[in-house]
Amino acid sequence: MTNPIRGQSSEPIELHPGSGAREAARVAEIERWAWRRVRALRIFYSHLTIYVAINFVLFMINSTIGGPSWYYAVLVGWGLVVGLHAIHAYELLPWTTHDWERRKVRELIDSRLRR
Repeated sequence: MTNPIRGQSSEPIELHPGSGAREAARVAEIERWAWRRVRALRIFYSHLTIYVAINFVLFMINSTIGGPSWYYAVLVGWGLVVGLHAIHAYELLPWTTHDWERRKVRELIDSRLRR
């Protein structure tokens, strides 16, 4: 008696993902999202730390040498960049998120199919 090789029998094999497979996929997607968020926050915190440290050094240099104050231009200019980085890291604007385009396309397709 020989064992037939899987998938070569005369009857088709039907695969139905169960709730366990759906839940595992959902958990995997949430985990990928969480890792992306943690990486974005870590990079932002590093950027913020460098901003504070370097601007402190620049402030000390600016205060020890006389002349016109140039420190504030660097502080404000780089501060705007750090602010934009914070908006992106904390996902405060929806179109700055990693998968916004994919979700928006899915939303538009679903709305068109409902018509």
